[in-house]
Amino acid sequence: MRKRLGLMILIVALVTVFFTGCGKNDTEPASDQSSDVATGDLQDGNYLVKMPVSDHGNYPMAKMEVKDGEIVSFEYVEILATSGEEKNEDNYNYPEGLEVIKNLNEQFNEKKDLDEVDFDAVSGATHTKENFKNIVNELLAKAAKGEVYEPVYKDGKYTAKADEESHGWLAEVVVVVRDGQIVGVDYFEVAVEDMESNKVVFDEDKKPVMGDDGKPETEPVEVKAGDRKSVDNYAYLDSFEVIKQVQKQIIDNNGTENLDLDGITGATNTRDTMIELVEKALEGAK
Repeated sequence: MRKRLGLMILIVALVTVFFTGCGKNDTEPASDQSSDVATGDLQDGNYLVKMPVSDHGNYPMAKMEVKDGEIVSFEYVEILATSGEEKNEDNYNYPEGLEVIKNLNEQFNEKKDLDEVDFDAVSGATHTKENFKNIVNELLAKAAKGEVYEPVYKDGKYTAKADEESHGWLAEVVVVVRDGQIVGVDYFEVAVEDMESNKVVFDEDKKPVMGDDGKPETEPVEVKAGDRKSVDNYAYLDSFEVIKQVQKQIIDNNGTENLDLDGITGATNTRDTMIELVEKALEGAK
C-alpha cells in the first residue's frame, strides 16, 4: 500500500513538472518575439525608397532617419513625374488623397509602428494606403540590414538644350533632383518660328479618327514661335508615348544607365535626343 501511494505521488509530481515546463516554453519565446516585432533592430542612418512611376505619371517616395536605434523622422510623399513636385492642392485635384497622405504621415511619426497605424481613419485612396504599407516595410527592411542611403546627385533643377533645331523644333529638358534622386524629367520641344503643322483629329471619346488608309486623320494647324510641341499641334503621336516611357525609366533607374530601350519603339530620334539631354543636364548635378 505504501509503495503504491509513493508511486502515485511520484507520477503526479512528474506530470506537474512536465506541464509546467511546457507552459514556460510556450510563453517565453512568444514574449521575446513580440518585442522584436514591435521594436526591431534598426541601425542608425538615413534610408530612402522610391517606387516606380505609375501609368498615371506619379509615384511614391519616402525617407526615414534612425538614431540610437529609434526612428526620429519619416516622410512619405507622392510626386508628379514631369514637374518633380509633391502632390498638393494646386497640382492635384483629389483632396481626399492628400488628406490620406497627411494622416498616414502623422500617425506613423507618432506611433513608429506600422501595425498601430489606423488605415481606416481616412477613407479613400486605396492605392496610397497600399503603397504606404509597402514602402514603410521596405524602409524598415533596409534599416534592419543597415543599407544606408547615399545621395547620388546634388539637389536642384538642371536644364539642357539641343545644339540645333530639328524641323523647326528645339529640344529642351528640365531634370529635378531631390534628396539625391531624380524626381522629375520634363522633356519638350519648342517651335523656333511661326510655321504650319498638323494635328490628329479625335472623336468624342478622345480616340483618333481613322481614315480609309488605316492611319489617323489629320488637319492643319498654325504654330507660333515658342509653342510647345503637343497633340494639339503635332500629328506623330508615337513621339509623346516614347517621351513618357523614357521619362519613367530615367526616374526609376535614377539616371540613364541600364535603361531597357528594347521595348521602346518608334520616334528613335526623340528617344536618343532625350537621353542625351538628360545626361548633359546631370553633368551639373554630380
